[in-house]
Amino acid sequence: MTQTLDKATYDRLTTERITNTNIGAFDQLTIVSQRAINGQLAHMWKNPKSILRKIEVRPDPEDTDYYFVADLDPPTVKLLTGPNKQQVVFYINIKSGTVGYWKGRGHRAEAKTEKLGTSRLALRVNMAFDQFKGNGVPENIQKALKKVDDYSVKQLIFDFTAADLIPKLNGVDKNESEFNISQEAETSFYELLAEYLDVLRKKDPSGNPGEHSILHYVATAKNAEVYTAAPTCAPTDLNFQSLPFVVVDSDRTGQTGVLEGKNNMLVYLQMTNDNEMPNALLEPSANWVMPPFDETSESYDGTVCLSKATFLDGFLLSRLAQFNSESTWVVDEAWWKSKNLGTSTEYNVFGHLGLTSKDLENDLFKDYQWKPLSSGDGTRKYEYKKTHRIDDDDGLWRVYQEGRTTNSLTVPEGLDSSGKSVIKFSGTTEVETYLHLDGIGEIGKTTCWVTCVWEASLILDGVDDGELKITVDNPKTTVTTKNDTSFRYPDILNNTLARCKTMFEDSNLHDIKASCEALFGGSWSFVFSQGRDFYVDKACFNREGDLMCQLKYKSAGV
Repeated sequence: MTQTLDKATYDRLTTERITNTNIGAFDQLTIVSQRAINGQLAHMWKNPKSILRKIEVRPDPEDTDYYFVADLDPPTVKLLTGPNKQQVVFYINIKSGTVGYWKGRGHRAEAKTEKLGTSRLALRVNMAFDQFKGNGVPENIQKALKKVDDYSVKQLIFDFTAADLIPKLNGVDKNESEFNISQEAETSFYELLAEYLDVLRKKDPSGNPGEHSILHYVATAKNAEVYTAAPTCAPTDLNFQSLPFVVVDSDRTGQTGVLEGKNNMLVYLQMTNDNEMPNALLEPSANWVMPPFDETSESYDGTVCLSKATFLDGFLLSRLAQFNSESTWVVDEAWWKSKNLGTSTEYNVFGHLGLTSKDLENDLFKDYQWKPLSSGDGTRKYEYKKTHRIDDDDGLWRVYQEGRTTNSLTVPEGLDSSGKSVIKFSGTTEVETYLHLDGIGEIGKTTCWVTCVWEASLILDGVDDGELKITVDNPKTTVTTKNDTSFRYPDILNNTLARCKTMFEDSNLHDIKASCEALFGGSWSFVFSQGRDFYVDKACFNREGDLMCQLKYKSAGV
């Protein structure tokens, strides 16, 4: 069984994380490695008041010779895979301890003690969601949510109520307890352990599980339609499971885990917008977390993944479609007619930039969304094209105006050489106006063009507050004009050209950076337990078009 990663395997798994991960039928996943959970438990253990630091069981205060006391190292968990995807083995790691017990019965009973060296107690524990009761939502969670009334805060907990001690079985169960104690003390020892389990099962005064039970906090939206600053995509339904870390295909069905199981994954299965939770759990495809290969290689213990439908299609592209709407030119009028018994000519030509509510009633303009072109060579390409023309070519003369908009958007797969995901989008809108109002040939024809060209990059990035940020880079807009004037009427389209140019210069296209910041001014926070929040280190898209955010703990690993 593979227990180390060589450089070639590390590179392969890193690539497969982008090319082979699959979110299945779920809207959102939050994945945390077993190593990260154990780091969390070690952090909680550092609290001097933590129940995880010491065992002291004295069932009868008057019987001072019957007890179990122990100093503990940080507890650890083992995520079970295979058929036990919603269970963990919780290890209570004993540094040293003493068991006080009675040998014999009645007046002949003798008080004895036995020292316990480095040992571990293995508990098979279910994981379960537990709803916060009353006003017990911790302050750091309230701060992250901004508006707690919009959310129900749940805890994914170790459910000790049905905890099952895995006794020492001399290798029969690979997850079993490990300790050395005499046979005469063993019965009392197990009885005292049962008393300790009762301590673990107790809840706090508010009726919430004790701090030692909490894996993570999760906020679910009470009303899926309510928009709040954080998190942007709050789940409305939750489930969870474990997944194995896969190096070779046979690891997918293994129950022990490669690399000592440290990279087995706890997966939050999440649905948004009141979508129904699928019945089936997630099948192993590729790894969502990565251990380090050496001291210089990148590692990450968590990932948040949002499906293509949820983020790319439902959030990013729909918001960026605003630029398609704002860059579309609509021709309002373009006509000519004779006056004064044909001795003179009247004309009118004008249009406007950006779709109005009235324009959206027109079938031509109803759809201004991005259209996919291709998804190869590590990129997804989208396009928006719209042409609108009114042409009065009835009779001797002619007047027309045409607006042509072509916008493009490229979404990369994975990260670039600088470790960023850079989305590039750009557009060109050209307005062409033509007049020919007399019969003197070419010298009576006039055409002018106003062209707006814009471009920008969007960078997906993380910040220390645990948020996904979308920042704007290299915004650029240019507006150019060309006037092919006629000899007879050199100034006839000057006002039209100036009016079109001013519309572009006054539009949101002229300040792409400000327009993008208005669209993506909010941030997206993730809430986890006990103050050791994750932050989004890097974010990118996988081959399926799902958004993947690498999570790291704010504080150094334990």
